[in-house]
Amino acid sequence: MLVEACAITAFAALAARLAARLARVAEQPADWIAVAAALPLAMVLADFFSGLVHWFFDTFLKEDSALGRMFVAPFREHHRDPMALTRHGFLELNGNSCLVMLPLLGWAEWRGPGGSIFAAATLLFLALGILATNQIHAWAHAPDTPPLIRWLQRRRLVLAPLVHELHHRAGHDGSYCVTMGWLNPLLDKVRFFRACERLVAALGLPRAADEGPA
Repeated sequence: MLVEACAITAFAALAARLAARLARVAEQPADWIAVAAALPLAMVLADFFSGLVHWFFDTFLKEDSALGRMFVAPFREHHRDPMALTRHGFLELNGNSCLVMLPLLGWAEWRGPGGSIFAAATLLFLALGILATNQIHAWAHAPDTPPLIRWLQRRRLVLAPLVHELHHRAGHDGSYCVTMGWLNPLLDKVRFFRACERLVAALGLPRAADEGPA
């Protein structure tokens, strides 16, 4: 768990610095409007990237590969045991999410102040959305959740159990987005991930064999 703990610590430090920098430079009402406008865009992006990553690790690579043990296995595990996510501790559940966002947050820290307030706010909210993704996913499986989360789920402001159930009922070949679930109907309708599969297969990466019951 050392890697996960370090990733979460670094994520928290970099996100806090980015938030503090935004608070310093956002002085005019128009700046705060830009910050507010960044939130829905960031949540849509988080939803899209959660779907893209979920699809890729469901479809390609092996669980016993080096990358597979860290990233692929957790996705496949919850297919065999949907309640597995609810039994993971904070570090195990969120460490990888923090790890994948560190390069972008590190780039923002290295770049320093200046630039677009809207872009900086979008990056910050995207990072927080990605951080929340596995927890939101776990709540979609949990038999009991806090009242606020149930309220958000009923209003489809985060991934709802009935929305995510489509992923499991469909043999795990659709409804991949697990942050908000907002993009699932559109991406499934246009068969976005099937097109992605053809593209990746054309690049020479074979599909992973089924590794357990759906």
